[in-house]
Amino acid sequence: MVYESLMAIVEENIDKLTEAWEQEVKKCEYLETYRSLSPEDLRAKGKLLFENLLHWLQTGASNDDAANYFQRIGVDRINEGFPLSEIYYALYLEKKVLWSFVVVKEEITGKLNAVDAIEFMSVINNYFELGNFYIIRGYMNELYKALEQTGKFTEEELKNIISNGALFKESVRKVKEQMYGEGLSIGIIR
Repeated sequence: MVYESLMAIVEENIDKLTEAWEQEVKKCEYLETYRSLSPEDLRAKGKLLFENLLHWLQTGASNDDAANYFQRIGVDRINEGFPLSEIYYALYLEKKVLWSFVVVKEEITGKLNAVDAIEFMSVINNYFELGNFYIIRGYMNELYKALEQTGKFTEEELKNIISNGALFKESVRKVKEQMYGEGLSIGIIR
């Protein structure tokens, strides 16, 4: 029931949610890069997250799907020149808009009983917290690659500066294993 309610809320109000997020961004002093976007690009970035939330709910709320989406957002945003703090804050504003929209809109809050409301909170918090983590992970992985390519840092320096998290180290190990396996399969490594 909660998933259906959430899907209905987002689907029926996606343009209103996006517009409210745009207004929050436009008045926020912390989001210079977002505010410098054209109105169309800003709207597209805001709407993308709500569309992905809807898709995530419709397809079973898989953590793997959220992880893949948000990591891609982290990679895209660093390549577009967004500071990590702005990306994080923009996501915070998306969550804030969603919550304030639900709290203020009587037709929405009337759809949820107390148990559903708790589940609603859990689902939404899970989505946005996964978002925070995986955006940062995607961003930092891309930053690591970019710094590595400059040749200005040794591998040890990069590990000391950037890769202190267990999941980051895990992903680096997996990439190296995958590259090694591919190298063996095409005969580069024997």
